[in-house]
Amino acid sequence: MAISSRTLEGCARGLAGLRVGHARAMALTQTRLLAVVAERAEFTRPTPSASSTRSKQVVLDELGNAQKVRIGGLVQLAVRVKPVRKRRPGRNPATGEAITIAAKPASVDVRARVLARAKEALPSVPKARRRLAA
Repeated sequence: MAISSRTLEGCARGLAGLRVGHARAMALTQTRLLAVVAERAEFTRPTPSASSTRSKQVVLDELGNAQKVRIGGLVQLAVRVKPVRKRRPGRNPATGEAITIAAKPASVDVRARVLARAKEALPSVPKARRRLAA
């Protein structure tokens, strides 16, 4: 199944961050990303969708094994073990009353770190303010 040129033009506009009328461009969704990948690689729509599904599964499997995952030199995902937090004294910010904050067990979470290539792609401060203000 081929993608219509109208769909691809919409994706290109979204990727370029162009605004239509006064509305702000929407965030890049997986569907739009796959459509642009299909256009640039001259694939039909199911091919990048299937590879995206497989890629997600590989990433999830690696995170499940507590491995670091680098995605396209843009972001690094790492599994982190949060230590146990003991019971401790604190204050209720509304009343100022002394309270005891409950203990928390150890837990596992994922940290995402933006890598240099993504940071270099960021716009200048004035350009970002103009785009975000609209």
